[in-house]
Amino acid sequence: MPSVSRRTFLAAAGLAGAVSRMRAQSAGDDVILKALREELERSRKLKAPGASSDSPGDDAPYFISYTLDDADNFSAAATLGAATQTTHNRFRAPLVEVRVGSYDFDNTGHVYSGYYDGARYDTESLPLDDSYAELRQRLWLATDFAFKAAIESIARKRATLNNAAVSAEKLPDYSKADAFVKLDQTGLAPVDQDLWVKRVEKLSETFRRYPAVLASGVEFNLNQDVTYFVDTEGTALRYQDDTTWYFARAEGQASDGMYVRDALGIPALGVAQLPGDADIEKQIRAMGDNVQALVNAPLGDAFTGPVLFEPLAAAQLFAQLLGDNLHTTRKPVTDPRRPLNLSESEFQSRMGGRVLPEWMDVADDPTADMWHGRPLIGGYPFDMEGVKPRPVSVIEKGVFKAFLATRQPAKNALVSSGHARLMGGFGAHAAAISNLLVQAREAEALSALKARLIQMCKDRDLPYGLLIRKLDFPFAGSNAEIQSLQATSTQSGGSIRPLSPPLLAYRVYPDGREQLVRGLRFKGVRTRSLRDILAASSETAVLDYINNGAPLARAGVGGYIAPTSVVAPGVLFDELEVDRGQEQLEKPPIVSPPSA
Repeated sequence: MPSVSRRTFLAAAGLAGAVSRMRAQSAGDDVILKALREELERSRKLKAPGASSDSPGDDAPYFISYTLDDADNFSAAATLGAATQTTHNRFRAPLVEVRVGSYDFDNTGHVYSGYYDGARYDTESLPLDDSYAELRQRLWLATDFAFKAAIESIARKRATLNNAAVSAEKLPDYSKADAFVKLDQTGLAPVDQDLWVKRVEKLSETFRRYPAVLASGVEFNLNQDVTYFVDTEGTALRYQDDTTWYFARAEGQASDGMYVRDALGIPALGVAQLPGDADIEKQIRAMGDNVQALVNAPLGDAFTGPVLFEPLAAAQLFAQLLGDNLHTTRKPVTDPRRPLNLSESEFQSRMGGRVLPEWMDVADDPTADMWHGRPLIGGYPFDMEGVKPRPVSVIEKGVFKAFLATRQPAKNALVSSGHARLMGGFGAHAAAISNLLVQAREAEALSALKARLIQMCKDRDLPYGLLIRKLDFPFAGSNAEIQSLQATSTQSGGSIRPLSPPLLAYRVYPDGREQLVRGLRFKGVRTRSLRDILAASSETAVLDYINNGAPLARAGVGGYIAPTSVVAPGVLFDELEVDRGQEQLEKPPIVSPPSA
């Protein structure tokens, strides 16, 4: 499939006229690119204090990269037809990386990599006008800080290795990558703020129809970003990196005090890919219907037995159980007296082992842009390290084959696959999924899977089975709820990372009747549970979401974002366990709302 590039907003609703501030194709006409390249060239000559030009020393930079985001972000939020907040930020944010030493041993990979004890100038933002001299000045200050931090970091790393018997992985600290020069025509378009505010107000007004919805809101975000990347290996990039999305949330309270909710995220790579207002309003109405039904639904009971995930819920499940475990984290060098608890991938020791049924395959393909006529949002031209991404077959015939990788070599991931999509720790970037494609070579209709679910319950003399239609992912709750989910998961032998609970769970009785229940959580579910999948549906769903590196991709938090798509069929599990949440419930309001 052809690679996807970020869409430039040429003409779309809310972005009238031609793109403004268009960057010329000629590199010499772009002041930002000129400043980046020339300051980078000057920085090649950096040497450690006390070193001579003839002998730069062991701590001379061997790799430097400059990343610059030339960004324009607009957001608007509303509730019940009234705007609550609008923000419009125009900024240029630099990211300077300086590596001293060599590819085999450098300043990264230590628990304190990147820390600097001395004074620094604030270089977090660059001037908005194309002032060549000021851009060079700010880049110089940022490089100076990064160089000082790198020298301190490599000294700490050497001291730790010299003073303690540290069992560090014997791997290079950085891998080499092919150099690319690709300078796209880019630009930032004017934003019709009034138009978007009116749209958000109108969409949020939809919740007025639902008296059971006690709190609600709709938010719109438009992030336009021209990304620059240059490094000392010869890579020079300029490309459009835009993302836009709607997010809606609705909450109610049952008679016993339990809060219930539904949430909706609609991300896209450009305004042209967003659905129309009528379609969005239809999805918001469905949210209101779900909250209304959940308020009146009975509490779910503890259950162990067959569970059917419809395609959307299955995609949400795979996004967590697979997506959070397809990258491996390299342990940093640290003082043995201060051990570091680092969550490893659950697949770390299962290379070559069966993790899914033998009739299932999984690939991550950043070059894909469509799935059966529907756009995918997980593709990108280059990752955060300037590496062109490639598809990775991670699971073949149920057997785990490969991790997604960055330029930091790790066990079972020595060479970058171009998946550095988020900021990591200890001076490195973090790998993340892009377009995760879960495919079943043996599949049957979803209706047939439901019939199998019913028959399994009859054979096992169970009163009902469970059908999961939607999970709370990306998570729309609080940090406290995530911590509670984490405790429940680890105590029950589940994943070391929390798993989002069902939003829409139904008892399926022997006569085929479905009954919505609320308040359930998974117990003991982890990647090993995926081997108990019995069957998959011929129907598939596409889950688009914004990965921000936060637990459960919690909505509204995080700094860097990675648009992601997961394609998956529905799946039938032989046996899973669920239980009720144990939180103390609050009393419902005594006074009825004004709308009543």
